[in-house]
Amino acid sequence: MRVMGVEFAASNLNYVVIELNDKNEVQIVQSNRLVLGDTRSRDSLISFQNAVSTLFNAAAPTLIGIKSKPESGAMMAGAAALKMEGIVLANSPCTVDFVSGARINKCAVEDPTLFAYLQPALKAAHAALAKRLG
Repeated sequence: MRVMGVEFAASNLNYVVIELNDKNEVQIVQSNRLVLGDTRSRDSLISFQNAVSTLFNAAAPTLIGIKSKPESGAMMAGAAALKMEGIVLANSPCTVDFVSGARINKCAVEDPTLFAYLQPALKAAHAALAKRLG
């Protein structure tokens, strides 16, 4: 099973792809970030959508865990995050699980080989995997 964890930070989509092998070991397969250049440019949005589609084709996730952001209130998601989320949902090849901040905080998984900005995406992937496995 391949799980992609996603976190939206400003105009970045940070992602980590993990894989659960036959021995129930989790390995990081891929990690990086995609950047949405301009939230009001059609060309930028199409370019971002193409990058997301390419990522999904290459990574072949069976589950996507997205760190959820509030849609209202003082900590609500910005325009870039909402647009990126919409593109990810529209192009998703599999089930998407929105992972709350509380579930992220309960996840003790960290990988010192990953940059700090990728740790929430890693935790989103592990939390989504844990929920799927029960």
